[in-house]
Amino acid sequence: MKKLLFTMLPVLFLSACATESSKEPGGQLIVRIAEIEVFPEHLDAYLSAAKDVGSESVEKEPGVVCIFPMRQQEHPEQIRIVEIYRDEAAYKAHLDTPHFKKYKTGTLHMVKSLHLAPMQPLDPEHMNLIFSKESKR
Repeated sequence: MKKLLFTMLPVLFLSACATESSKEPGGQLIVRIAEIEVFPEHLDAYLSAAKDVGSESVEKEPGVVCIFPMRQQEHPEQIRIVEIYRDEAAYKAHLDTPHFKKYKTGTLHMVKSLHLAPMQPLDPEHMNLIFSKESKR
């Protein structure tokens, strides 16, 4: 199961991110990286929950451009999630969705540590090229 989830995460990323534009005209792109350490005994359950909330968020929320969960190969309990939102309003709306609340409350006991790192895109105008290029593969 671990191998299946690990191999599915990049596929989910590409399918989730490839179909969305990165920014509305005049909007401020919100990008953050969630740095998460999961207790090893909860790793499988956490990976499943992260996969579910990521795919559901991109599918149901027009303001969620991308949610890309991944883990370190050498330290699989170290999770990173790249999150890209169309703007601040989309991010706040995401936090209020039933699927995010289910993920947050359901995984709270699984998480040893969490740090949300706000990021500043260096070239937000060209992010669309990354996603459109992958959609043509």
